[in-house]
Amino acid sequence: YGACINMNPISSTFPILVMTRNDGLFLKQCVESIINTVSIATTIYIIDNNSDSLEHHNIINDLVARFDNIKPILNKKNLWVLGLNDTIKKIKHIHQSKYFFLTDADIDFSHCKARPCWLSYLIQQLEKNVAIGKLGISLSWDYLQEKKELISILEQEQSLYSEVHKIDDLYVSSVDTTATIFRFDWSIEDSSCFFPDHMRYLRPELYSCRTPKDIVVEHLGWYHYSNSSQINVNKTQVNSKVLCFTLFGGSVKDTILDMADKKYSLFYKTFSNSIRRVWVLRRLYFLFKYFLFKARIKLDGHGF
Repeated sequence: YGACINMNPISSTFPILVMTRNDGLFLKQCVESIINTVSIATTIYIIDNNSDSLEHHNIINDLVARFDNIKPILNKKNLWVLGLNDTIKKIKHIHQSKYFFLTDADIDFSHCKARPCWLSYLIQQLEKNVAIGKLGISLSWDYLQEKKELISILEQEQSLYSEVHKIDDLYVSSVDTTATIFRFDWSIEDSSCFFPDHMRYLRPELYSCRTPKDIVVEHLGWYHYSNSSQINVNKTQVNSKVLCFTLFGGSVKDTILDMADKKYSLFYKTFSNSIRRVWVLRRLYFLFKYFLFKARIKLDGHGF
């Protein structure tokens, strides 16, 4: 399969980006759940970050053969979120939509209760709330609540919700790359691209929100975090993830570090903070440029 993007037939469809690497069965479940639940025309870009699993590639081939709205993008390197950027630059000019949807491949949308469908619901929310730059679908906590060893992840999730900070029934909260709709102009950088500390690239006049707790999707990736799942974990893939996140300033949960070989875990603990600071300096540079530009044309609501 190729990575060619056909411009004309897809310009009126809504772009969905699925970021994946070596998680074929999750990817299959994710993509099929999107197709089975979305009621508007979409183009699904499967952005593969240099997967080395034959099973994974076979699943992509199968999805492409079965569904004509899937466009695979095969990156030659694993660049984590940076691997999204070439596709984002292209679809920004191809699609007529003001928004795009991004998700990791370990999300199941099958039981999301948003109506008329979860994607239409997200679009409607952004249409009526121009101050929201990105809106993520909340994650179901059912699995976390069943597993005592995942209590720290549950508590982290719960801390993201405050009844005080809300826009209508949406929770003002940070959102990552999991099941999130973005405005194309969400970022302080004009390209709309993603970088390691991308959550802080959100334009300061915009909000990041999550859906109400009754509108949720299932996070399949959490299944890997429980004690019973770690028995069959693929250590090579875990090591690869830790190495990638270290080099590109990502944060790795302790549960993942515990599954990695000690040398990869030590590498992360030794260098991750220093590398992350370099990426932070990059963001501060663009933030300075953004405010400088805004001041030059006068801040929104000021001047004539």
